[in-house]
Amino acid sequence: MSIWFFIIPFTLAAALPGPAQGALIAQVLTRGGRSTLTFILGMVAGNSLWLVAAISGLSALALRFEAAFVIVKWLGVAYLLFIAWKLWTSAPDGIQAQAGGKRGLVAGMLLTLGNPKAVVFFGAVLPQAFDLTALSVSQIAVIVALGLAIDLGVQVAYLMVAARARAFIRSPHQMRAVNRSAAGLMAGSAALIAMRS
Repeated sequence: MSIWFFIIPFTLAAALPGPAQGALIAQVLTRGGRSTLTFILGMVAGNSLWLVAAISGLSALALRFEAAFVIVKWLGVAYLLFIAWKLWTSAPDGIQAQAGGKRGLVAGMLLTLGNPKAVVFFGAVLPQAFDLTALSVSQIAVIVALGLAIDLGVQVAYLMVAARARAFIRSPHQMRAVNRSAAGLMAGSAALIAMRS
């Protein structure tokens, strides 16, 4: 039963909209769902690294090297602001430009790795659910697999909702409004991340 002390808080935390989900929605609305899949994989991979760090007892080490994560955070903020600027200034027909592949993967990872509060969250939740000193390799694999599945499921749900909304966008005027709204979401996400200590 202790696994539920991990599953429920992690699912709730993953489902709560935040800067990462704002960035994800903006990307889906402007670039489509397929080009956003690598961004989601990067987000999930970043969270998985934080989860492994917390399970391995590396939380204190990660927090000790906070300066490195501050740099990653600001790289993520700069990337989001760059995308916001591109969306604001792009022509309505320029929205099909793909930002998938390695760029999307790296952007998603920067977004989650730049948030050391994730390792604090995992560091607070995991000891309530498991005896971290007694976990076997197979148990760690199950916890990480559950974390991956939950996070991926939640982010794909966000992707599907945003993709449905995107289907209603038909005219260049609507697309310009979507680009500008998405730019606002990206810039807002960057501001929220920048304000976090």
